[in-house]
Amino acid sequence: VPLGVPVALGVPPSRPPCRPVNVTVAAEKDECPQCLAVTTTACGGYCRTREPVYRSPLGGPAQQACGYGALRYERLALPGCAPGADPTVAVPVALSCRCARCPMATADCTVAGLGPAFCGAPAGFGPQ
Repeated sequence: VPLGVPVALGVPPSRPPCRPVNVTVAAEKDECPQCLAVTTTACGGYCRTREPVYRSPLGGPAQQACGYGALRYERLALPGCAPGADPTVAVPVALSCRCARCPMATADCTVAGLGPAFCGAPAGFGPQ
């Protein structure tokens, strides 16, 4: 790396480090027939990982994933919900991100999930 070019957290300059990024997600609820496309911030980018030369019988080192450092929730109303149904959903907004072990109980740590814009509602995204 040339002098004066910072390397954030051991991530090569060609790969963006873990940080908040703009994404479009599908907000949906079972009681509502269509999804709402919402632009928010999520965490994305690379975290430094290591693969040791020596493989210990106790297991490998914990790999880190880019996840929420701090977040807040925005409440939105979905269109066309059934009478009496609560149309509000809470969408997470990343305020900061960090590299840490993936919290399997609250995050999708798979290699290829459905993706944030997947909509499973019967009417899809409805009329645009």
